[in-house]
Amino acid sequence: MSRPARILIVEDEEAIREGLIDVLVFHKYQTDSAATGPEGLEKALTGKFDLILLDIMLPGMDGYEICNRIRTEDRNQPIIM
Repeated sequence: MSRPARILIVEDEEAIREGLIDVLVFHKYQTDSAATGPEGLEKALTGKFDLILLDIMLPGMDGYEICNRIRTEDRNQPIIM
């Protein structure tokens, strides 16, 4: 049996973040989340995710900078912004 996909949600709006988590967990995905840019970057670089859902406007660091930093480590990491 294959493992469920792991998805990182980087979103500062709590209602959106929690809504995404609820929907993805309902559909049997494993989720992790972050509410700030620096927290999201740290989790993205230290975790193994099948997909990163990345907001653009985040406190501390914007999504473009996070994406660029992830890309320097892993050019193939799937990211949806």
